[in-house]
Amino acid sequence: MSTQFYNNSRKIASDFLQNIVFIDDKAFENNESKGKHDFDAYAVTKAFASHKKICAVYKPKINNDIFDLAQLAKRADVTVLDWHIELSKEIPSAASEEEEEEIEDPRGQHTLHIIREILSDPIVGKGSLKLIVIYTGEVDLDSIANTIHTDLESIGIKNIQKSFCELCTDNIKIIVIAKSDPALDAEGRTDERYTHSPNLAERVKSYDQLPDYIIDRFSSLTNGLLPNFALKALTIIRENTFMLLSKYNKDLDPAFVTHRLLLPDQEDSKELLVELFAHSLHSLLLYNSVNETVNTDEVVNWIDTQKFEFQIPVSSHVLSITNEDVKTWVSTSFIEMCSRIWEANNYGTVSKKIKDEFTKTINSLPAYFISGDRDNKFDKQFSILTHHKSIFKPNPISPKLTLGTVIKGIKSNTYWVCIQQRCDSVRIKDVRKFLFLPLEIVRSDSNELFHFITDDGIRLRLQKKSYSIRTIKFQVQGGDKVINALKHEDKFLFEPYYKEGRREYEYANDESYEWIFDLKDLHAQRIVIDFTTQLARVGVDESEWLRRGYTR
Repeated sequence: MSTQFYNNSRKIASDFLQNIVFIDDKAFENNESKGKHDFDAYAVTKAFASHKKICAVYKPKINNDIFDLAQLAKRADVTVLDWHIELSKEIPSAASEEEEEEIEDPRGQHTLHIIREILSDPIVGKGSLKLIVIYTGEVDLDSIANTIHTDLESIGIKNIQKSFCELCTDNIKIIVIAKSDPALDAEGRTDERYTHSPNLAERVKSYDQLPDYIIDRFSSLTNGLLPNFALKALTIIRENTFMLLSKYNKDLDPAFVTHRLLLPDQEDSKELLVELFAHSLHSLLLYNSVNETVNTDEVVNWIDTQKFEFQIPVSSHVLSITNEDVKTWVSTSFIEMCSRIWEANNYGTVSKKIKDEFTKTINSLPAYFISGDRDNKFDKQFSILTHHKSIFKPNPISPKLTLGTVIKGIKSNTYWVCIQQRCDSVRIKDVRKFLFLPLEIVRSDSNELFHFITDDGIRLRLQKKSYSIRTIKFQVQGGDKVINALKHEDKFLFEPYYKEGRREYEYANDESYEWIFDLKDLHAQRIVIDFTTQLARVGVDESEWLRRGYTR
């Protein structure tokens, strides 16, 4: 059923989708009698052009084409593949003769190779949103989906959910649909191949139906408040690419080089450009009102797609909450929502005492009453998104020690956060002490306050007392001017100066430290400000009667 929220989400998804790649061995063939496996490149590109989408059609002829097109498919927003791809006969080398003899049936083998390449890619396969469509003249569509499922499991792709003619992982959806017969379409006749199964008949798509169908299926992947926000932001950046390039034009090169040459440390100029471009993107999104994708109206529209039913105990009464109540909460406040329910149930006048009860209730209200997430899985993920800068760090990149870096002692299992200012974390010539504050582990089954959470769910509470501070000495390696972590198996470790083998090494106190994550800049700076506030306290002996403010 179509809702206002879905319609808005679909438009955002459609605006984002730019390029669709088709790979079919029957493309560009001049065949008067179109069959179930044929493919009309002109008809399909015309259909997508009417929806303002870039549609690229490729016809592979030899094995090398498949390898190249697999890399191209990784860059496409949507990839549409034929299942029956038959290549031209190549003269096999001696090494590949045996392999060529084993592969006789062209159905699926090349398509599976492309899908494997996409899903096994460390960036695209695990981090990108991708829709893959199998557009085939075969009849047994669900059998194709089963074959893909088995193949992906055999190469270690996990958490694949299988439904009728469809597969999906956390970020990739694969759907199998059937080509319509152009001759039957022209005559208005029904394709009898699928009359035995209404479910299959619904999956027969003509060229004209493909654009709307693909947009709808892509929207099903992104139908949410945060995906809408992200897609809208990316669309704005795409649309303003040339404007950004015009601002960062080559005429400014002399000014940048002059700036670099005048710096005490010229390497600092690289950080400036990163900050400048980040601020440019921030301004671009702000002025284009990307945050309107999560305004009150849109949140209310989203609530209409959910089912809220939970209860709140208040002052010997129970308030039953529904979707309409939550919508009231969005546009007013929790107290006003509870007051409305209170009065509707004839519980009496909403006094100040009762409003105080409402306030106490929301402070202790478990988050899963709203989200349905009893394990707080998604609350944890959202808190990591708001606090961790390093969620965007590519895995091979070595972290550097600076303000906001959280580390863990290998032997002691203690956590620390670096509060060394950034200007004192760079331009290091040999050895430098770094400042750290301890982070105490908070049990997940307790109601104690905590400030941060690690990727594996460890809750950490900051200790800000002046006597908690610790210094650890590190030495730069090679020609580095910063302290970089070293890769050890699957971990990044910071090796202290006083490590084993040095004269002043103490086993009880000196150890290696595992990099855990980097805090975002403002969160890290807030820690420093809170700590220095503690240092600024003044302890003065004075009249206790006067300090307590007694009056007669």
